Amino acid sequence: MNEQSSPADAAWAFLNDFYGREGVSQACLVLQDEAGVDVVEMLMLIYADTALGKSLSGSELSTLRAAMSSWRQDVVLPLRALRRTLKTARKDVADNAKEQLRTQIKKAELMAERLQVDFAEKWLEHATGGGPALVATLSGLIPERSHDSAVEKALAHIIAVAQASRAAPAQPPAAP
Repeated sequence: MNEQSSPADAAWAFLNDFYGREGVSQACLVLQDEAGVDVVEMLMLIYADTALGKSLSGSELSTLRAAMSSWRQDVVLPLRALRRTLKTARKDVADNAKEQLRTQIKKAELMAERLQVDFAEKWLEHATGGGPALVATLSGLIPERSHDSAVEKALAHIIAVAQASRAAPAQPPAAP
């Protein structure tokens, strides 16, 4: 981390890197759309476990979830719903204008998620950890009614990538 980086910057970089790994974005969308998982929350749990060495207890997870809930409900989800509404063809506005608006809303949605990450990272600084293994924590994010093969496959992929992240030590840069 350089002098201008913050822990929140490190968390955001971790989330973007993790999300960009093969198959992760698709798995996250399945978990979000079919099981109602808050992807930011899930990725922050992975960050806490793999980067900070903190597996949250059930009470810590509940407290964090409650603390993030209002922002997610009031800001992130309405922006997402609006962006998705604009995905369909419309006859009342030109396609290029609609897509420009949709792009701006997507930027606002990403900024809202970034602010959620900033909040969660600051909250994690005071978490003590000592909770269950990451597999149990991530599995606990899926409501019982949402367990189907697509959700199970997506969750298994996220878990595998998270475990590989923990197992692979950071590689030092190659000497010139």
